[in-house]
Amino acid sequence: MPDNIVDRLVEIFRRFPGIGPRQARRFVYHLLHEGRGSIDRFVADLRALHTAVTQCEQCFRFYSANTNYRSGHTCDLCSDSSRDNSLLMIVEKDADLEAIRQSGTYQGSFFVLGGLIPILEKDPRSKLRLPELNATITKRLSEKSLVEVIVALAVNPEGDHTIEILKQTLEPWTKKGLRLTVLGRGLSTGTELEYSDADTIKNALENRS
Repeated sequence: MPDNIVDRLVEIFRRFPGIGPRQARRFVYHLLHEGRGSIDRFVADLRALHTAVTQCEQCFRFYSANTNYRSGHTCDLCSDSSRDNSLLMIVEKDADLEAIRQSGTYQGSFFVLGGLIPILEKDPRSKLRLPELNATITKRLSEKSLVEVIVALAVNPEGDHTIEILKQTLEPWTKKGLRLTVLGRGLSTGTELEYSDADTIKNALENRS
């Protein structure tokens, strides 16, 4: 690590997704122009992050542990009885879930897979929450609540490869009548779900197959 504190902070910000060295350095200089009070609040929030935020035991999204909906480490979405439990949407990450949630086009439940599988990955099934997904689907089917699983992943080679792995994983259930669909190609090739607008997500949902 660099000896200079500015350079050390630049290196930390560069680890953030989509952040290059110039943007990382701008973040550091922005912080230098902030008042002491703002910096202290920022540091306090960072320190509290892992105690104030927890992971849902059902969908695996991160949510505020201080929420009024908290019950047995279950988030507000999974605790919401008004949502359609006949639908389960598989997404890569929390940002994708939030993009779909904010679009207002989907009212079912979610499952955060935790990533995508590289095409050359030697042990793809160890990289994602496939055992947890299996357990979730088994439980939901035993309750006779689940009808359809919707796969909502990025439109790129890794996303397509992951979809194929999921199809293989879920084959025992699809043979028994569980419907498995994939978002329609209203999403352009290379598109990340978290950057898609509401209309694009709506079209992709309506054209899933």
